[in-house]
Amino acid sequence: MKRFFQIVSFILVISWTNSAFSNEFEKVLEFYGQGKYQATVDELEGMQKKVSSKKKGLIAYWMGMSYNRLQNFPMAIKSFEQAIRLKYDTIDLNYEFGQALFASERLRLAKIQFSESFKKGFKVGTCLYYMAYISKELGEADNTKTLYQTIKKLPPNEAKEVAQAAEFQLADIELEEAEKGAHALQMVEQKVIPIYESAFSLNPESALAPQIREKIDGLKKKYELFLFQLRNGRPTVLPRHFLRVAQEVGYDTNVVYAPTETTITKSEQNSAFSKTEAMGRYTHYYKNYFSVAPELRTNYSRYFNRVQNILKNDNLLIAPALRTSYEDSLWEKPASTLVDVEYNQVQRDVKGENHLEFASRSYALMVGERFKYFSGGDSTLRIKARKFMSYLESSNSDALSLIYEQILAIKTGTVLIYSSLDRTRVNTDSFDSNSFTLRGDWLMPSIKGINPSIGFATTVTDPINDRTNRGLEKLLNPGIRLNKRFGKNWGTNFRLEHFENISRDKKNFAYRKELFAFEVEYLF
Repeated sequence: MKRFFQIVSFILVISWTNSAFSNEFEKVLEFYGQGKYQATVDELEGMQKKVSSKKKGLIAYWMGMSYNRLQNFPMAIKSFEQAIRLKYDTIDLNYEFGQALFASERLRLAKIQFSESFKKGFKVGTCLYYMAYISKELGEADNTKTLYQTIKKLPPNEAKEVAQAAEFQLADIELEEAEKGAHALQMVEQKVIPIYESAFSLNPESALAPQIREKIDGLKKKYELFLFQLRNGRPTVLPRHFLRVAQEVGYDTNVVYAPTETTITKSEQNSAFSKTEAMGRYTHYYKNYFSVAPELRTNYSRYFNRVQNILKNDNLLIAPALRTSYEDSLWEKPASTLVDVEYNQVQRDVKGENHLEFASRSYALMVGERFKYFSGGDSTLRIKARKFMSYLESSNSDALSLIYEQILAIKTGTVLIYSSLDRTRVNTDSFDSNSFTLRGDWLMPSIKGINPSIGFATTVTDPINDRTNRGLEKLLNPGIRLNKRFGKNWGTNFRLEHFENISRDKKNFAYRKELFAFEVEYLF
């Protein structure tokens, strides 16, 4: 818009000047339009010696404009002063003059020029911002607040360029005043932080937004308005909310149906599938030693090969949980006592009739301790009791598990270790079992933005009442995953896994398959 105004100004000038002057000014227009500001100045200086005093005012104005672009502010000031002295005026002259004075730190004179530009209605919001900023620098506190508050009252199109910066500056002023008073904590919490948050919300993606967020977090920490660290030194979860939605598509080379967790039906057929998942959690802290985190996870899986043995795997999972933590110390290092309650309900197409119905539900209670015995990372020891209820009463079961998890930071990434001893007792005792699971994952350093990891899991199952037929079964599960983040919220995951269950009963329990899957996720 500004460039359009300048071109119109040239056209008007040319229309009332003689032909020779017009021709020379066309060259000025060409140089200025191309950003050749020094050439513009040189051309104008040559013209200045040949024209009347009235036209000298016009030339002085454009020399000032060109010098401003060249950041030669002393010469810009001199040129604008000459233009004003020769009684030449245009809508943006005072604004441009104010810019040159501000850059030269001649603040009082700059404020006068911005005030004149404001009266003309040119760049009203920006002029008010400069006037407020200068007032603050000159120690005029009351005037500063009034000017910043005036910006908030402007129409959005006039204030949008400076609205966030003005709100940020206003918050700084309110903070300075609050911290001088006797009720700093109350004022910071109830008045100052809301202004900073208002400034942040105006444009959370701006270059200024991280600075505003840092100011908010710093004040909350300073005045203990937000818990950043628990009493044992362990950091709190920030942000407290977590919400993830994901869509996965994949391909399974041998779909296996095991809704009762006791029997296995192999389709010996492949199928593409899709899985839609959402998971949310909010962590609440009581003082600095106790946290409670309600959680809800749900997913829906559908297989595209619609034969009966495969579509039985279509399922909907709903899994709420409540996770709690009591913070203490062990061996003079941070430790946490953990108590989790979980509920899972699965609706599945158990009859293969394209209809989801009740398949199973389970309740679980976990009690454990997270501690730091190894320098490389946290260790977690848990006991888990689980009650499983199937749509077939004969498959109902109770399980008791001892779980150990370890995180190890190494030079080439991070290693995650999971192990579990499980004792399962089923209504039909031929399916009773004891099992041991061991899984290791190596999260490697990023390679060109891609985060690779490889893992291997094995489960050894002893079917204690059917050992003769099944023997000691072993499930082998190697796999590789690739993760890539796109900005703060988006991510993609690719996984390739092999499964092989080794059993003496090859007909009913032995199988092997591969699974390929690609997932897109969004984190709120």
